[in-house]
Amino acid sequence: MIAFLTLCYGAIVWLIFIKLKLLPWNGKTQAAVVGIGITAIFSLVVAMSLCQPLSKDVRVYQRVVQIVPRVTGRVIEVPITENAPVAKGDVLFQIDPEEFQYEVDRLTADLKIKKIVLDDAKALVGARVAAEIKRERAQAAYDQTFAQLQAAQLDLRESTVYAPVDGVVTNLALAPGQIASQMASLPIMTVIDTATPIILASFSQGALSFVAVGDPVELAFDGLPGRTVTGRVEAIIPATGQGQLPPSGTLLEWTEQPIPGRFGVRLKIDDEYSDLPLAAGASGVAAVYTDRAQAIQIVRKVVIRMNSWLNYIGV
Repeated sequence: MIAFLTLCYGAIVWLIFIKLKLLPWNGKTQAAVVGIGITAIFSLVVAMSLCQPLSKDVRVYQRVVQIVPRVTGRVIEVPITENAPVAKGDVLFQIDPEEFQYEVDRLTADLKIKKIVLDDAKALVGARVAAEIKRERAQAAYDQTFAQLQAAQLDLRESTVYAPVDGVVTNLALAPGQIASQMASLPIMTVIDTATPIILASFSQGALSFVAVGDPVELAFDGLPGRTVTGRVEAIIPATGQGQLPPSGTLLEWTEQPIPGRFGVRLKIDDEYSDLPLAAGASGVAAVYTDRAQAIQIVRKVVIRMNSWLNYIGV
């Protein structure tokens, strides 16, 4: 940006003193040009950094849902296609339900037997006191089997795994014949939630002096050369990982100059850009326009558009 401002100032000086010769070009005017230029450019850079801060670290994030089945078994069907959209409720894969069906059938038969025993015990309750104890035992056995049956029916239903959100399954390696495990540490696929992109930009601490929620922003994404996107500041994240202090038996140790922390700002693009193809991990730059020094916003707008145009050549 300093180079750009210097070139603009140099062009103005050339036009006034060399091309149009409106003023003489001598030692006094040369000294004045250098002094005024340094002061003006420095003041403009400081004002822009505080009042229209720029972040070159903008990233698009997506929530991801790691899929872990509730039951373990052999996969018999994977009806989805990699990188193709899936809707909430679509079948992701099917685990062989045969062994779960066997367990349901066994417990159903066992429950019928225990129901007969329970009915007989209830019929004898009025005959003698001992029958009451028998009835209670029969009731307990029936309740236990009924609970086991419900659990088995749940396992049978969970042998078919459905998409929890609208999104895309990428890096799909699951295939029929593989074993899907219910261990939480072994997810077998990931669904990317494409409905709610999260755009974060990091700023230095000083750059956030005048930034407030609701301030307008302009973004230039690397994957959208020549195009700028408008939006708003949605939230200023009031913490950073460098500030966390987890419980530990180790004392803090200061061995080097700490790196100044940068704070995240969550941005929301305007609704008219909601259909932009912003993939998870997309990067870019963003400028926030505060309510201060609004007269120099035009310079920052030019800088943002220059970044957008440079994306054509991958700079």
